[in-house]
Formats: sequence, C-alpha cells, structure tokens
Amino acid sequence: MQKKETFRKFIWNRCIFKERRLKKEETKKNKKVWIAAVIFVFILVLAGIAAFLLNRRETAAGEKNFTLKIISQRDFYKEATEYTSNEETLGEFLRTLDFVEYEESSYGIYVKGLRDMNEDIDNQYWWCLLVDGESSTSGADEVPLTDGAVYTFTLEQGW
Repeated sequence: MQKKETFRKFIWNRCIFKERRLKKEETKKNKKVWIAAVIFVFILVLAGIAAFLLNRRETAAGEKNFTLKIISQRDFYKEATEYTSNEETLGEFLRTLDFVEYEESSYGIYVKGLRDMNEDIDNQYWWCLLVDGESSTSGADEVPLTDGAVYTFTLEQGW
C-alpha cells in the first residue's frame, strides 16, 4: 500500500513539475512574441520617419521665376507662360490666378478647370500635374515653387 501511495505522489509531483515547466516555456514564448512585436513596431516607426525625411520638400523664400504650361488635346489648346511669384507652393500660387477653378478639400487645392476648360468626370477627363516633365506624386499644395521649374497641367482622359 505504501508503494502505491509513494508511486501516486511521485506521479503527482511529476505532473505538477511538468505543468510548471510548460508554464515557464509558455511565458518565455510570450516574452519572445512581445519582444518581436516591439522590434517590428520600432522598425515601422523608423521607416515612417525615414520616408518623411526623404520625401520632405523644402520651399525657398523669395522671388521665383517658373513656367506654367496648360495643355488640353480635347480643346486643342496649348499655352506656356512665364511667371514670377513669392509664393512658396504651387497651390498658393494657383489661388492667386483668376483663370483657375478649384475646390478646397481636406487634401488641399483640387484643380477642376483652367482657362474655362473643365474636367468632365462622366467622360473621365481630369487634370494631371507634371513637375519638370514628371508626374507629381503629391497635390499642388505640397509642390514647392522652385526657380526655373516647369509646371504642366494636362487634361487627361481615362483613369
């Protein structure tokens, strides 16, 4: 009888020991998961800061000379005009022109028309902004005016 009781205690103690060992291993796994998650978030934050710094556009104070082109194949229209401005961004400059139709939005200025040539959403006509011949990756409010630059608005069709 005593052997059975000793054997039961042995088995019971072994089960408890195993359970404690499993809890310790689980705790270690949880710690590793948390550490990995913190490292991942830290890397994301660093990537965001790097992207911000790399994409930040400096604006220059003072007078800038630049060209504004307006092209509409639909309307058979092409114009290139030299301008001088003290404004810092293209959006600020466009607001000063009488021939620009625009809407203010939470994203900044949205150009709807230039020289009485308006977008036509139903037929998929929209104004595309090029900066020095390359498609702009941001809106006019974030495009800095720079001396000697060429800003082109083309009326495009199709999405």
